Amino acid sequence: MESERTDPAAEPPGTGTAPTPAHTTRIAEKGSFSTAHCSCGWYAPARRSRDKSRRDAAQHTGQ
Repeated sequence: MESERTDPAAEPPGTGTAPTPAHTTRIAEKGSFSTAHCSCGWYAPARRSRDKSRRDAAQHTGQ
């Protein structure tokens, strides 16, 4: 008995594994502190140095 095989390209949309969305980071400032935030929900600790916040964001995205 032979099992039926299906073509993965023929699957309806919304099935299978979805690609991971790209990480989009931004720097938020509140008073004398800045914080790196990402679209995935990640955020870095508040920093007094904007440069350090930018480095936190770059490390998170792998740049």
